[in-house]
Amino acid sequence: MLDFIKDLRRRNIIRDLKAAPRDKKIDNIDEIRSIGVICRLSDEASWNILHHFAKVMENQGKSVHIIALLDKDQELHYVITHQNTHICRTKSDFNFWGLPSDDAIRPFVSRHYDLLIDTIGDDNFFAQYVALRTEANLKVAYATPAEDPTEVFDLIIRGDGHVELKGFFNNIIEYLSMIKK
Repeated sequence: MLDFIKDLRRRNIIRDLKAAPRDKKIDNIDEIRSIGVICRLSDEASWNILHHFAKVMENQGKSVHIIALLDKDQELHYVITHQNTHICRTKSDFNFWGLPSDDAIRPFVSRHYDLLIDTIGDDNFFAQYVALRTEANLKVAYATPAEDPTEVFDLIIRGDGHVELKGFFNNIIEYLSMIKK
């Protein structure tokens, strides 16, 4: 019963955040200057792909900020070396309702991004909440055919099963490079 009440509270919060008006804008990848990435910290190989993407974008003059979800019983066995990475730990940075505290997400959501990318790839409350609290011109997510995140994200890249990060990032760059300058 308690989980049902928490889920209902979360759905109401998402509904209220979706109602806020926002301006959408799609830019060519060359015109984008700031990128925000929402991710879940899992294995080192996934982190290396994400870190490589951030470094490539920063070498092109873009600012990249990452907000990462770390599950409560999870331990990291690798080093997070990206200086603009903010980690939210479900054990300490979330309240009773499962909402991330304002202090935990403020460094990320206080910025405006030309492009916001959700790499979590499932119907995740954390990703939706952060995406709705963040100002971004274009919000991109990965989704399976069963998911419909169109009320939160502007561009959906569909795939079957778990998100394959390298291909996902390549698809985003390819699609945004098709936009006329």
